[in-house]
Amino acid sequence: MEGTPTMTVHETAAAEQLHAEIVELLREATGEEPDWAAAITPATRLEDDLRIESVEVTALTDLLRRRYGDRVDLPAFLAELDIDQLIALTV
Repeated sequence: MEGTPTMTVHETAAAEQLHAEIVELLREATGEEPDWAAAITPATRLEDDLRIESVEVTALTDLLRRRYGDRVDLPAFLAELDIDQLIALTV
């Protein structure tokens, strides 16, 4: 498609690795089994598809900070979203 940026092989591999890391952190935060995580794609919505609870968001925040440091501020990011953006938020 014209005008649509394409990712290099390196960028694609990095995006796939990041997705796998985030999915594993989500699995840890929710306490779900590995089979649950296998169905998560980048288009999976946190609210509608995964039904993430606020306590799980708190656990995910802690896991993200441990993994990536203080530069990751999930609560601040979420606070800037309106209700429709929160509902549509994907992995």
